[in-house]
Amino acid sequence: MIKSMTGYGRSEIQDKGYKVSVEVRSLNHRFLDINLRINKLLSGLEERVREFVGEKIKRGRVDLSISFDVYDKTLNFIKIDYPLLEEYLKAFSEVKSKFSLEGSITVHDLINLPEVIKLENEEVNLEEVWEVLERALEDALKKLVNMRISEGRKLYVDVAKRLEKITRIVERVEDLSSTMVEDYQRRLEQRIKELGVEVEPMRIAMEVALIADRACITEEITRLKSHISQFESSLEEEEPVGKKLDFILQEMNREANTIASKAIDYRISKEVINLKDEIEKIREQIQNIE
Repeated sequence: MIKSMTGYGRSEIQDKGYKVSVEVRSLNHRFLDINLRINKLLSGLEERVREFVGEKIKRGRVDLSISFDVYDKTLNFIKIDYPLLEEYLKAFSEVKSKFSLEGSITVHDLINLPEVIKLENEEVNLEEVWEVLERALEDALKKLVNMRISEGRKLYVDVAKRLEKITRIVERVEDLSSTMVEDYQRRLEQRIKELGVEVEPMRIAMEVALIADRACITEEITRLKSHISQFESSLEEEEPVGKKLDFILQEMNREANTIASKAIDYRISKEVINLKDEIEKIREQIQNIE
């Protein structure tokens, strides 16, 4: 079953003293393009994250955001920036002396000074974090893939209906082509009669034979039927088929253009317009198929 390239998933897991949140979105794109936003403490896991995503998603633009926090306070420690604190105290003393200010600095004043007291994480155990992150990634990507499958079912229904229309159009073109030469000969003879001129039967036969050769669309119809069959079977494949479907549609459109250039029956030309319209509508849909 085909999958859409549009999806969303989110997951949050707390374990081993860590809290990991994963949010992932995907949109259509010609290739797999992963845009990753990850906490700098986890930068050592970036390549592993990209490989994990690549195993689940084969095509599309993926926006992945990973937030990380430590909720086990035993994994934290307090750090005081004494050099910075000394600079603050020196500045306060100078200001107090210069402007003859009264008052004193309290501990409360000190702890609220920017960057003086920090709560920092010790170096994280990346292997422990990966165990938590992997589960969060698995859960978020599962939700995203399920959404892509759901959207894919809707695309499948629409594309299948349009493919049926294309099949019927090709059948009508084939029926019309079977009498195209005879209809042309009849119109030619009628026109000659209306003009009141004498034309040798052999001359008419040669003209008809020439047109029959130039206007023959049997091969194009055969190839169109083959492309339709390939398209139908590709829709049932488990592997990503978006690019393959796009290529088949290009070939179908090329055959339609050739038929249009050869057609000597306005009814065939009309059918080809409808054929190209349905091909284009399917092409628009498969731009979002993985």
